Amino acid sequence: MNATSATFERILLPTDFSGFSFQALRHALALTRKFKARLRVVHVVQDLYSRGDAKPAFPGPDAADARRMAERETHAFMTAAREAGIDYETQIREGNPWREIQAAAEEMPADLVIMGTHGRSGAERFLLGSVAEKLVHRLPCPVMTVRHDDGAAWEGQGLIRRILCATDFSENSERAFHLSLALASSLGAKVTLLHAIEHMPDLGEARYRMVVPDVKPLLSEIERTASERLERAAALPARWAGVDVTARLGAGRACDEIVRVALDEGAGLIVIGAQRHGLLEHVLSGSNAQQVIRSANCAVLTVRPEKLESAVSKSPVRLAG
Repeated sequence: MNATSATFERILLPTDFSGFSFQALRHALALTRKFKARLRVVHVVQDLYSRGDAKPAFPGPDAADARRMAERETHAFMTAAREAGIDYETQIREGNPWREIQAAAEEMPADLVIMGTHGRSGAERFLLGSVAEKLVHRLPCPVMTVRHDDGAAWEGQGLIRRILCATDFSENSERAFHLSLALASSLGAKVTLLHAIEHMPDLGEARYRMVVPDVKPLLSEIERTASERLERAAALPARWAGVDVTARLGAGRACDEIVRVALDEGAGLIVIGAQRHGLLEHVLSGSNAQQVIRSANCAVLTVRPEKLESAVSKSPVRLAG
C-alpha cells in the first residue's frame, strides 16, 4: 500500500524579530519550500506601556511611527526569504498579541503556526505564561514552537530524519501518531513512538511490602502490559503508512522522558496530541508544557484534541494517499 503523506498549504509565522523568531523563520522557510505553501508573516504592534483600556502610563511611540518601524523591521527580517526566492506576504496588526495572532490564524486560515519559544521582551513573549496557554489552547491549527538554539538544521531534501511521537494510548494519541506517520512519509523520516510509565509507586516502601511482599513480579507485569500495548499501537499504523517505526518504553515524568528520548534519538521534531485525560495530560499545561518547549533540542508540534481529527483527515493538514 502506498504511504499516506501530509502537506501544509498555509503557514503563519508570528514574529517579534527576536533571535527565537529568526530560528522559527528557518523552519517556516524550509516547510514553505518543501510543501510549496503560502507563507504569511505577522507582527503585532503593542503599546507596552498601556494597561487594558486605560491611557498609557508613559508616552509611547506614535502609532504611525510604530507601524512604519514595524514595516522596516519586517522587511529586514524577511531578507533570507527574498534571497531564497520564496514568496511571502506580511501583515502588521495592532492590539493584544495573542488575540491578534489567533485572529490572523483564523482569517488565513492557517494550516500551521510556527513561532519561537521566547520573545525579545517580557511583554512580547509569545509562548510563556498566560499568553502561551492562550495560544496553544485557542489557535485553530497545530502550533510548532522552535528554540533559539535548536540543534536541528531543517536543511536538505528531507529536512529531518526522525520524529518523536509521545502516546498514552488514548484516541487523541492515536490520531497524533497517524499525523506523525503522514509527516514522516512526506519528509522521508523515521518515527519513534514513546510511552512513559508514570507515577510508578515505590513498591520497595514498607507500606507496599506489607501488601505485596514480592514486588518484582508486579513491576514486570506492569512493564510487560505497557510494552505489549506499545507494540500493538505501533505495528498496524506503521505497516499502513510504510514508515519505519521504533517503539520505546520509558519510565518517569512524561515531559522529562520526551526531552530525553528526543535527544537520544536525534529527533528533529516532537509531536504531541494535547490530552484532556491520561498520562500526558499535564504535558500541555502549566510548567510541564513550558519545560518541554524550553528544554527540547528540536521543534515541538502540538495539536488541540478537537483539531486532531481534522488534522488527520482533511484540515488543517491535508493528507494525500
